Amino acid sequence: MTADLRRTYAHRWAAFLLYPITPMGIVDLLSILPGVNLLPNGYKIFRVSRLLKIVRVFKFFRYSEQFQLLFRVLRNERKVLLSVLMIAVFYIVVTALIMFNAGQGSSHFDSYFDALYWATTTLTTVGYGDICPANDLGRVISMLSALFGVAIIALPSGIITASYLDELRKERDGK
Repeated sequence: MTADLRRTYAHRWAAFLLYPITPMGIVDLLSILPGVNLLPNGYKIFRVSRLLKIVRVFKFFRYSEQFQLLFRVLRNERKVLLSVLMIAVFYIVVTALIMFNAGQGSSHFDSYFDALYWATTTLTTVGYGDICPANDLGRVISMLSALFGVAIIALPSGIITASYLDELRKERDGK
């Protein structure tokens, strides 16, 4: 009903015809459909469509300037964040390879996948303790891995914070 208020077209009726094919129009449609139960019992599979009610959350992003600011920051820093992700993946693969070879003879790393799992939990500083090195060389590698993991995990938060402050400064100077 309010499509013509937000969009300006040559003809008022054009807003009503074009709004349903916009991304937010599709979100509106998908959030309304689960509430309309017009399907017979033979189509019980479509009850899964009730999960589409969660799509309504995306409508909040349109109204929140803070979400828009955060998305702008992530979009501006996507190349740097992707490079940090690639460094983290490379670090996990290399550390797992080193630990798998250093832990030969140890019963804790039966496969390379176990070493990958260990490297991932160590990098993210979760460290469940279900897989751990059994020899001294493995423990030294584990300590170094934990220290470098903290540094790699801290990189994205610093990048996002710096870009967020830059965006806030731009908004303040622009107003």
